[in-house]
Amino acid sequence: MLRKTVLCSLAAIILLAWSAPLKPDASFASPSRPKLVVVLVIDQFRYDYLMRFRPYFVKGGFNRLLDGGAVFTDCRYDYATTITGPGHATLLTGAYPNIHGIIGNEWYDREQKRKVYCAEDTSTHEVASGDEAGTAPGFSPRNLTASTLGDELRIATNFRAKAVSISLKDRAAVLMGGHTPSAAYWYDTGLGGFVSSSYYMSALPAWVDDFDKQTPTKSYCGQKWQALPETPDAKGKVLSDFQPSAGAACPDAKFLRWLDNTPFMNEIELGFASDAVRSEHLGKGPETDILTVSLSENDYIGHRFGPYSVEVADVTLRTDRYLAKFFDDLDKSVGLDNVWIAFSADHGVAPTPAFIQEHKLGIGLARPAAVREAAEKALTQAFGPGPWIEAEDEVHLFLNRDTLKARNVAEAKAEEVAAEAAAAQPDIEAAFTRTQFVTGSLPNSPIARKAANSFNFKRSGDVFLVFAPYAVPSSTFTGTTHGTPWNYDAQVPLIFWGSAFKPGFYATPCQPIDLAATLAARLGLTQPSGAQGMPLASALK
Repeated sequence: MLRKTVLCSLAAIILLAWSAPLKPDASFASPSRPKLVVVLVIDQFRYDYLMRFRPYFVKGGFNRLLDGGAVFTDCRYDYATTITGPGHATLLTGAYPNIHGIIGNEWYDREQKRKVYCAEDTSTHEVASGDEAGTAPGFSPRNLTASTLGDELRIATNFRAKAVSISLKDRAAVLMGGHTPSAAYWYDTGLGGFVSSSYYMSALPAWVDDFDKQTPTKSYCGQKWQALPETPDAKGKVLSDFQPSAGAACPDAKFLRWLDNTPFMNEIELGFASDAVRSEHLGKGPETDILTVSLSENDYIGHRFGPYSVEVADVTLRTDRYLAKFFDDLDKSVGLDNVWIAFSADHGVAPTPAFIQEHKLGIGLARPAAVREAAEKALTQAFGPGPWIEAEDEVHLFLNRDTLKARNVAEAKAEEVAAEAAAAQPDIEAAFTRTQFVTGSLPNSPIARKAANSFNFKRSGDVFLVFAPYAVPSSTFTGTTHGTPWNYDAQVPLIFWGSAFKPGFYATPCQPIDLAATLAARLGLTQPSGAQGMPLASALK
């Protein structure tokens, strides 16, 4: 009888529990969303710049992010082509070029027998102010084969959310913005103003016209680029001084070209971005909006002078101060309590060949032309006269298939001969063939994995080249570049700032593809179509 009574009591308790309303678990509550997400990208910005120059930063710029954000100290691209176009596409799609299709800033197209630009679209035209409208080709994301974070946000809100993308470089604005942005804007040096494309709009909004007509570049006429007093090792010297032609009015074309190689352009661009927030009413609607901003000037200056120059030190410090004002503007227009900020870079940069040789780090100046010549020579010796190499781009050799057919040479065999000849050059660390990628017969190595993440079946060439560490394919000894898997090119900042994120420094290894994944997870969105990154849960509140 006692056993029967206990069983009946347990059954009653279970029935009562089933019929009682469920209480929500606070840990699984729907995530609150901000009014505005800002994704800030600085072109060619190495992680070590944040640490090396931190003693000279002001309170409200980079230090705002470092003191109050989730800072990942070991964030590295896991692909081999660390270049501007692929980097910007990677950050917002959460995928690598094997999926999103942007294998370089340009690449050789076999069907068209020419190099194509990553953002080109001959069906569009530039949209500019005044009489300049429609006089130049436009750009679009037609070559991007994946959705972006902004696309997913727009789709999820039935396009009520706004997405605006801004950069000095057209490819950065286009590839960050994705397929469905409300607007994308970039800077036309020849016009001295911001423009767009007919892909996005038929005419510029009035506020952009007004910004351009105010000639923001004019206020810099007569100025010199002089190092800040606190820029280390610069001693306040003049870094660049514009010399106008006799009787020339300012700003003329010559001045605009000079200005486009100074830090002042970052100030102009961030001023334009602040105007965009106000004029496009970002953060004022019923849905979360997104603003993507890429600062290009750091890349221009870094290429000319290298990462250990006073010029790079000064542009970094000036960018810090410009960002402090931009963040203050955001606070006034939206309220920083309502804003999330994600910060990263599209790539780092190698030391200059002169620096490398001086400090005995490696070869220094690489010779891509010699690599092509070696491959052509080896193919000729193996199979007879060519031409065997039809084209090359930043990392690929494209075989001449007409010659292969005429000589009755198997593509796989020609690829192997060309790759062996290329890999024998001191400039080259490794060379992989199309057949190895397609058949899955790559060696089991970190370099091969990174190359595979860069290889796109439809667009990549027949031989994939990886330059040796500290072999820099620069045009000069005193300038430099990027585009390799080595950490000086691959390691970049990754910071999340705002109410959703736990401040602190995280040594957890991560990748820039995690940026889109983390924001999508926290916003409750479907991941972008090709996203391979992982949400960085340790930094989420």
